[in-house]
Amino acid sequence: MTSNPSRRRGRWSPALITTFAVATLASACSSSSTTSPPSATTSTTSTTATTATTATAATAAAPTTQPGGAIATGAITCDEVTGSITFDPPLTTGGTSPETTQISLTPSGCVTTGSDAQVTSAAATATLSSATNNCASLLSSKPVAVAASYTPSSVHASVVAFSGYAIVSAPTTADVGFSLPGSGGTATVTGSFAGTDKGAKSTATIYSTMTPTQALAACAAAGGLVSLSLAAGSVTLS
Repeated sequence: MTSNPSRRRGRWSPALITTFAVATLASACSSSSTTSPPSATTSTTSTTATTATTATAATAAAPTTQPGGAIATGAITCDEVTGSITFDPPLTTGGTSPETTQISLTPSGCVTTGSDAQVTSAAATATLSSATNNCASLLSSKPVAVAASYTPSSVHASVVAFSGYAIVSAPTTADVGFSLPGSGGTATVTGSFAGTDKGAKSTATIYSTMTPTQALAACAAAGGLVSLSLAAGSVTLS
């Protein structure tokens, strides 16, 4: 399930917005100095990076420890997600340095179903590595292992491993977003809220506060793209 950002900017259709957003980001990031116009033939509503189908969650750097507590049964859905994605070093157009990406999430509005536990708040983190800090690396799907902890601490933590992600656009604002695990991808959960199939139905969709044009401008600036603020989204472990 997804939760749309509160901002509104015009009345373009979601498909047209996504077509422009993904094509613009992909074509511009691949150039070391210039931005090419979006392809007129692009028609998909989301772009799953080419490595999504071959990435495996097993290669993600899953945390080795989890807080104690009883493992909760059933599922959990948090219909609001805020946070940030930080790039070290910053993403730049044509960057060649190894990249570490830190993801910090604060899910809220969490409701459990078919569970013996209730959750009042949650926190989640993930770390990704890329070969380069080229802006285009953001488009390359890779495994993501997210560690989630809960309040009260009597609820055992979860680790949800997604095989990859797809770049999507917020329906009304065209802001850059991420859909996990992406089309054809997989998910697994260890710890709490693994459902009845080890978390295979788990999903997440999270939107930033930047349009592709704004992200590209930041990549091209002297300091590069340091971070993306995350303002809306939803996550389900099930």
